[in-house]
Amino acid sequence: MVVFYFLAEEPLRNGQWQDCCLIVEVHVPDWIQNDLVRLASQEAIDQAFGCRLALWPADEDEASQYLQSDADAALRGSLKLGTGDPLFWHLLPLDIGRQ
Repeated sequence: MVVFYFLAEEPLRNGQWQDCCLIVEVHVPDWIQNDLVRLASQEAIDQAFGCRLALWPADEDEASQYLQSDADAALRGSLKLGTGDPLFWHLLPLDIGRQ
């Protein structure tokens, strides 16, 4: 298994109208290509959030910068890709993620 991380190009707003960073974490077999994972992830996120979002690859360190901040402030969820592989999303207010 390999883990891919993606960040949304633009901030999303949460229920309190705060600008948030969307981080996508995908666990897939290591033989699947990065581009295919990104496209499948983007399609799943677009359907879940009801808007078109560009996802950009991130490394684990970059994603961890946000994921290790205040865990109580993040909204989280999970989806399954068409392949059945798990996709986890994290929506974290930008002002917390940048501290």
